[in-house]
Order: sequence, then structure tokens, then C-alpha cells
Amino acid sequence: MGYQRKHRFEAHVAPWQHVWIEGLLVFIFAILMFVTPASAAMRFQERSLYMKSTLPDVVTSYTISFRYMSPTPIGSVEMLFCIDPIPYHDCEVPQGLDVSQAVLSDQLGEIGFSIMSKTTNRVVLSRIPGVVTNPSSSYTLKGIKNPSKTDQSFSVRLKSHSSADASGPEVDFGSVKGQISEGIVIETQVPPMLIFCVAERVDDNCVSTNENFYANMGQLDSETTLVAQSQMAVGTNATGGFVITANGVSMSAGTTVIDTPSVPTQSNPGSNQFGINLVENTSPAVGTNPQGDWANAVPSPNYSIPNHYMYIPGDVIAYSPNVSLMKKFTVSYIVNASAGLKAGVYGTTITYIASGRF
Repeated sequence: MGYQRKHRFEAHVAPWQHVWIEGLLVFIFAILMFVTPASAAMRFQERSLYMKSTLPDVVTSYTISFRYMSPTPIGSVEMLFCIDPIPYHDCEVPQGLDVSQAVLSDQLGEIGFSIMSKTTNRVVLSRIPGVVTNPSSSYTLKGIKNPSKTDQSFSVRLKSHSSADASGPEVDFGSVKGQISEGIVIETQVPPMLIFCVAERVDDNCVSTNENFYANMGQLDSETTLVAQSQMAVGTNATGGFVITANGVSMSAGTTVIDTPSVPTQSNPGSNQFGINLVENTSPAVGTNPQGDWANAVPSPNYSIPNHYMYIPGDVIAYSPNVSLMKKFTVSYIVNASAGLKAGVYGTTITYIASGRF
């Protein structure tokens, strides 16, 4: 009798056995689905590392960027510098690397952080824990000394925590990688340049001249002003520009020297007078204003007054305060003689010297 009741009970229960097992599995699976993600760490997204210099052993700045993914409040971010990026592997410090002098110089996105602690290969950023509202963030650390080895990459292991001291469970995690390299140096040079030419007539760019360095001004008398002119062109890439000096004595015959005004003076026929200027004149009609696009290259003030002439040996007669490429100047010469000037052949050699102020 008892056997029959047992048999009937088993027969009644047997069809439900599979149902109970399946229900139990579904319940466990539901727990795994809904409970596990609430406590599991998530990977940072959009991770990057920018190194201002990649030369070995150089002190530089690193900008580490990433996107927070978890809605959990964040109070700290740990940055651990290792050769291997895998978070659960032992951390081997890259040779030569030192982040112990790092300074947080900039932060974007989630801000309010400061450096709580730092060692040779670890920096902890800390703040009052708060919910992430600007997920895409970056942090710039200055004062990091690069690793020494150029044949090996290194990593920065990243972890965020709800605590302010990088303790407790991690919230987000990830890694970025970088590598030190010897830079490729590309160098060129602009050589110092000073172009200068002098003759009776010269091209604007000094490609050629008429190669005439002599002028016969004619016969002196007390009623006529004798004139002549020559040209010179100059250009330089010197940062301090150029100066041109006029050198040589006044016109003379033996020991008799024709006077030269020491200040700008009008032509005065009937007096002993030798002078020059670098502009166009009408009394007498001689000369041309400077030619060329470079407005910073000019005659010196004493030699730039129309119809006024002077000459002091060694004077700067034209100059530029900075770079000036090709300007042409015309030098006008006048000679006047008094009735009592001693007879003779009067002449002089004026030497022009251009100097670049590099």
C-alpha cells in the first residue's frame, strides 16, 4: 500500500521537476543580469595620450584624455605608469621615467581635481566626489620626465574611484600607451646677405652697372655750379638693416681744398663749395629721389633735403633700421668756386661703404 502511494506521488511530481529547475535557472540568470552590471567597472572610452616632447629623458608635459562611462560619482583618478597596460599584471616602472614632480596645469571636462599624491610612477587626482556631468575630459601634467629607452613602449593605467583617495572599488578603467623616440631634426639656414653696387648707373637689383666710376664736371668759374651724379643700390636681410657711409676728402688741387658745408646749405655760386645729397633737386637741376619699394631704406636727414648740400667725410648718408631688399639711391654732387680760387685740376675720390647690421 505504501509503495503504491509513493509511486503515485512520484508520478504526480515528475512532470514538474524540469519546470522547477528551469525556473531556478531563470531566477539566477535574472540576478546575474540585473545585479552584476550595477557593481562592475566600465572601460573609459576615447582614451588618448599627448606628449609635448617624445625625446628621451626630457622633462615635458603629458595630456591624458578619456570619456567617463559610469554614472557612479567620481572622487579620484589614479594614473599608474607601467610598461604593461594590463591592470592585473605586475607594474614594471619604465626606465628613467619620473612623475614625482608632476603638476596638474590644466583640466577640462570633469574638473575640480588636484594632485593628492605622487610617486615615481603614480599620480592620484582627487576631488570632492560628485556625479559626472562632463564625461569627455582631459588632464595635463607638467614636469614629467620621459623614460630613457626608445625601443620600448610604456602605458598609463587609468582607474577612477568613488572615494577621494583612490581606495575601494574601481568605477572606470583603461590604459593609454606611448613611446619615446629620437626626434628627426630638420634644419636649414638663410645665409646673411648684403648686396651693394656703385657706379655712374646701376640696375635696381645690382645685376649689372655701366662700370663707369669717373665724372669730368667741366671747368670751374664763379658763375656756374658744376654738377655730377652717381648711383648705388643696396639690400640686406640683416635684422638691424644697413648703413652706407661716404668717405674721402673734399675736392682739392695740391694743398688747396674746396670747402664743404657741415650743415645742409643751398648751392651758392661764387663761393668755394663742395656738397652732396641723395634726392631730386631743382637748383641746380640734378639727381633723383630714391627708387624701390622698401620705404624703410632712406637717406640720412642731412642728405635728404632738396636743393641743400653738405659733406662730412665718414657721414652715414643712407640707412635702414631693419631688413630692406634692394633700394637704389642717386648721389648728386655740386661744386662752386670763388673768383679767387687758385688755378689747378681739382678732384677727389669718394668711397662708399655699406655695412649690414646682422
